[in-house]
Amino acid sequence: MTSPHVPSATVAPELQAYAAQVVARLQSSLSDALMGVYLIGSASLGGYESGRSDIDVLAVCAAPLPLEAKQAIAAALDHRVLPCPARGLEFVLYARDVVASPTKDPRFELNFNTGAGMSHRFSPGPEGEPGHWFVLDLAIARENAIALLGPPARELLAPQPRAWILEALSALLAWHAREEPVSPNNVLNACRAWRHVEAGDWCTKRQAALWARSRLEDPSLIDAALARREGVPGPPLEAEAVRALVRRVQDALARARV
Repeated sequence: MTSPHVPSATVAPELQAYAAQVVARLQSSLSDALMGVYLIGSASLGGYESGRSDIDVLAVCAAPLPLEAKQAIAAALDHRVLPCPARGLEFVLYARDVVASPTKDPRFELNFNTGAGMSHRFSPGPEGEPGHWFVLDLAIARENAIALLGPPARELLAPQPRAWILEALSALLAWHAREEPVSPNNVLNACRAWRHVEAGDWCTKRQAALWARSRLEDPSLIDAALARREGVPGPPLEAEAVRALVRRVQDALARARV
């Protein structure tokens, strides 16, 4: 069985301790079928904030699993038996062949959310779940994941075609427009999509917002979104200003796809 890696010293101590427990429980459940475990999301991009961020973990196993094995993994990682020190754990498990040959709708084995600050989710397959979330997670993970167990992420995760990434970013913004049109996340994800189109890299939402702020004549929307994300009281985000920013980013995405 492969030994766990020690996370980077830049990872918060409580996150390191929790991640080690996650790896140990996955090893107990999957044994030699566990090929890799990775910190992704804000922790891998340097934006983890204790008490506010999620802990995002991606794992790869050797082959598809029966439902009973997925249920056992979820039971082992449940917040009630392994308390998450953050808002919650977002865990996704893939079979090796899926991440080695990417598709626009990655077929994960398990999508599991648990924690005091988020809704419980147990999805043992991708039916009914929008694929853009997973295309983007895999693209960001390949470039930025912190290996907790196994080889560097790029050795297991094949690159996502740029056209798929741009389509997924556009779909993400369309989802926000439908589901949470005046949320800070709509603004901040628009900033991150814009930054990726222009610079080709991935960064935290805050870094992307500051990058976008310097490119807008009126940065008040960015300031308001950052303030609300940090819990600072203030007026609601102006719907038309949000729509204008999203249109600008969608136009940039459309031009990049040509």
